[in-house]
Amino acid sequence: MSFVYAEKINGTLDIMCDTKIGLDRFAGASFSKEQIEAIIKYGIVKISIICPEIAIAFAGNNIFLASKLFNLLYEMRTFSTQDVVDMAYKIHLEGDINDIEFIVASCEESELSLYCIKGREVLEDCQFAWIGSPTAHREFQMVRNKDNNGRASDRTRMAFLEIVQSCSDDSVGGFCIAAGHNQSLNALGYRECKTFQNSKSQIVKSGDNIKFYMSAMDGGFSFEQIPISEEDLLLRIDQMEYAILYSRRFRMCDKDKNNTQLFSLMLPMRVYEDEMGNWKRG
Repeated sequence: MSFVYAEKINGTLDIMCDTKIGLDRFAGASFSKEQIEAIIKYGIVKISIICPEIAIAFAGNNIFLASKLFNLLYEMRTFSTQDVVDMAYKIHLEGDINDIEFIVASCEESELSLYCIKGREVLEDCQFAWIGSPTAHREFQMVRNKDNNGRASDRTRMAFLEIVQSCSDDSVGGFCIAAGHNQSLNALGYRECKTFQNSKSQIVKSGDNIKFYMSAMDGGFSFEQIPISEEDLLLRIDQMEYAILYSRRFRMCDKDKNNTQLFSLMLPMRVYEDEMGNWKRG
């Protein structure tokens, strides 16, 4: 079901999501084989920056309802935060209660706002909001409240990262993606940051070799999150030759490009940088 958390504290606004997506989320969808394989391996980014002032995060059992919202906003061309909230709420009411949930973040007119749309209601002017797995949220709260030292935003990010790595709900996992408010630009966007995701604990029996250095395949890796634009996010993984590009404008083939169910979703593809500094599909 995923896990997304957002908070507005001390004049800042942060949103975090995992990237894991289960195969059952794509039942009836028409994807290319290449795209399906990439999604299974790398998941999707569940935060979309639809304009500098508004970001939408989503979770649920039918992620294509998020794409439906993006299609409606594209047809409108111009909209306010309240328009986005109203349309998201309407789409939330269309299906089962767990089909789709939304968090809408806004910095319109330099005012930071958070809206949470779930459980058949809209929660306005939230200081914090979460959607997705109740198990992940419960475990997140336990981890976050263990230590009150340091900045609140740092504790939140570290707790979220730990839950993405070790949540007992196996629908949560993948990469920890961060977005938020840039005060100097007064705009929402993906964060530029370096993240280390540790491998899970391992049992070592008598006589076993102890493997200190873990690869990405083993579960231990570090990556740099590099925002390219509102539509493109690059993850450069230290333990991999390739990087991962999440994008809502680049697709692998016409079948994916023309599929309205995929409209504006941040889908992954493997890329690499050539000797001239150009990025190419891997």
